[in-house]
Amino acid sequence: MISFGLFSKNKKVDAIEPLPITTPVHNLLPPKTFYLISASGMPNYGDDMLTRGWINHIKLRYPQATIYLDAVDPLVAATLYQDVKCVNYLWQLAQALGEEGSIETKFSDTYLLPMRERLMSEIFEETDSIHLLGGGYINELWAANLRLIELVSYFGKKHNALTYATGLGLQPLSDEKAAYLSQFIKDYFCFDVRDHASYHVLEKYLPGKISFIGDDYFCFPFSDVVSLVERDNPVLRLCLHNEFSEGDENEIRFMEQVEAAIGAFIQKFPDSLIRFYEFRPGSDGYFYKRLKQKFPSIEMVFFETIWKHGLQFSMKDFFLSTRFHFQLIVSSVGLSGTSFYWSEYYKNKFDSLKYVTDWSFLKLGEESLNLDSFFENHGPAFLIDFGRVNREKKMLADRLYASSDEQDSAAISI
Repeated sequence: MISFGLFSKNKKVDAIEPLPITTPVHNLLPPKTFYLISASGMPNYGDDMLTRGWINHIKLRYPQATIYLDAVDPLVAATLYQDVKCVNYLWQLAQALGEEGSIETKFSDTYLLPMRERLMSEIFEETDSIHLLGGGYINELWAANLRLIELVSYFGKKHNALTYATGLGLQPLSDEKAAYLSQFIKDYFCFDVRDHASYHVLEKYLPGKISFIGDDYFCFPFSDVVSLVERDNPVLRLCLHNEFSEGDENEIRFMEQVEAAIGAFIQKFPDSLIRFYEFRPGSDGYFYKRLKQKFPSIEMVFFETIWKHGLQFSMKDFFLSTRFHFQLIVSSVGLSGTSFYWSEYYKNKFDSLKYVTDWSFLKLGEESLNLDSFFENHGPAFLIDFGRVNREKKMLADRLYASSDEQDSAAISI
């Protein structure tokens, strides 16, 4: 009879007749198994970029490890990552439970457990750690996603696995929800957030427990994502979307300012390129199609191209964005631009970048783009906190996934 690992290691109840062992057994440590959860596979370049960063980081330290990735869409995710087992167990379970469903009730009767939950339990039985990767996908805008924090805690305790969360942006998050989640977060080995608002609402319930450093992008080499090149002429680089736009009036205001910037750029640099970056297929093309009608010279850089070849900028370029990670990537090579926002969700996201990026932030409807200052040449610059956040996030990543050699060295030094 096959055991699906529904019980703890010392409480198996299936009757199993072991086969005779005819080969010598070597007492070797088994390869590690790591379970990652992220908003990957939609895809969204920011979330998938961070996911790839963590996967590469783990593979460098544990080449033989088994890595499970719990993704929004595991079929798409499987096309993006090599040698990773893509599933959607926790994403599906969180949506099925909703805000009211009980995890304990769901898993209380082993003999009524569906096959999906059996397979899930079998994986967690052998998992060394469960890790919620960074991003802004867990908050009260998508309330069911908050259950991911609870699910990680539940399976970590049940199967004796370490539990991590890094670089999360949890806003909007009410005091009531923060108090509820704190009972699960207290059991995490590491719970790290990327913005002050998320830190503030949790710290009052878990003093000394919450880490607040910054986005997970700082954990990995920037050169894996972006590089600087020499160019004779500047390029106007756009990364724009209409998520959380609040009606046609906002879109009209936004398009007027973007079109004014494009028109001024063409007048100043008539032979230069204009590039539009697709970070989220199926969404970002909305503004591109509208701008392409008026400015035929605009070129789309598709997600697949960015994923395969990375991003290249020059010191002469100009940047307009509504996307959080595009701004952070540009800043990681010392460049700056202008970001627009029109919702509290994005205001909080951009606020978290003010101490690490030298960008201008404009609230649509209250502030307008100043074209004179926008086209001023800005040399490469890094804010003081940029280096600190970079160092501390790399230390955090190394701490969570220290190789056995690194662990031995640390033990010797102690």
